[in-house]
Amino acid sequence: MYFPPSDKLWGLALALVCLGLTGCQSPKTVKTLGSGYEETAHAMHAWAGESELPRVSFEHRESGGKPVLIWPSLYGVNEVIKGDLAVFVGDKAYMDEGDKGIHPRLFAVKFPDLPMDITDEVLWYWSKSAGRNFNNTLNKFTLATPEEKDGRLELQIDFWSDEKDWPDKVMVQLDWSQVSAIMKAMKKKGVVKKDLRWHTAYIGE
Repeated sequence: MYFPPSDKLWGLALALVCLGLTGCQSPKTVKTLGSGYEETAHAMHAWAGESELPRVSFEHRESGGKPVLIWPSLYGVNEVIKGDLAVFVGDKAYMDEGDKGIHPRLFAVKFPDLPMDITDEVLWYWSKSAGRNFNNTLNKFTLATPEEKDGRLELQIDFWSDEKDWPDKVMVQLDWSQVSAIMKAMKKKGVVKKDLRWHTAYIGE
């Protein structure tokens, strides 16, 4: 469309206003992690002046196939991949006086099985070894950050507490046979649930 000279500036200004109002869409990107596991950063609209991070999902893709969703929203810490086993931290919804808040939970998965929420199992393991009350441990827990160190799974467990004798963080090391034992126990006693926000199926207690 032709704009007279005086209208060209108006057209440019109008386009800039529209861009500011509607925002621009960030591209979808995929990060390969190994053994078919992937992080996928999903396209989203960002308003002018905002820098909100995209939602990142955890997926699995067979060679030449389409990705299969494992968990729709990662918390933002590293995943640990050990053969066909993956340990990750996902955002999980919970009900709080009618509101669906989210908090990070520790998951383990062997694709194509459903992911398992192993948070409580790990916290029980630590509370038993440390001589702490399990219910207090659950209430004070905030985050578990996984890493692989010296051939084992190392978990930094963060707590929030105003008790002087309660640690802010502890380190838990599990060998992979212990992780497998936790997953076997969860598979036996756990039940299939769906996340309250994402409606994604998982195994939990």
